[in-house]
Amino acid sequence: MAAALYNTSNLEGVDINSVFILNPVGTPEIPRPPFSPGQLAWGTDGSEWVYCTASVSIPAGSVVLISAVPGSWSVALLGGATVPAASVPFGQFIGVVGGSQGSMLVPAPAAPQTGTFFWTQVFGNCPNIRSAAAIPINTALFDSALTAGIVQQTPGTTVGFALTGIVLTQAAGSVAGPNTGILNNPTVGAAS
Repeated sequence: MAAALYNTSNLEGVDINSVFILNPVGTPEIPRPPFSPGQLAWGTDGSEWVYCTASVSIPAGSVVLISAVPGSWSVALLGGATVPAASVPFGQFIGVVGGSQGSMLVPAPAAPQTGTFFWTQVFGNCPNIRSAAAIPINTALFDSALTAGIVQQTPGTTVGFALTGIVLTQAAGSVAGPNTGILNNPTVGAAS
């Protein structure tokens, strides 16, 4: 396994392994997350991170689709359902959730909590990308209509989409992982 990634930017308080859960009832003295969604941070091994938010549980190494709503930076698991060709999110940002070693999971907030905030990797060497089995290294990747948050080698049997700027490296992808990869500000490509 590669060395753990960590923050190298001069931004105080960045911990790429930290998940912040906003709780206006339990901790009213902390009215906001420590960073604004959309904040960027840079780290070791060429990594770049963006501060995001979610309302769902996200397993470690999951590939997420970042909202196109300006100022939102909310994420959802990539794929996982049939996508009508007219609504393929062409050009939208993609990131990977997993922290410094690709093992961090993000829990869903539970009432009265109002949001979960965390760092999502968008650039550099990535310690873990969830994938289907037997994906060769350095091959084109696609979303999966069967399992949300993973990548696969072939387009699904239902309308899905290609992914640009993301590849698996070092060893063939496996369901068990970890699957190392390279991120180059990945986005959604054309419908497959």
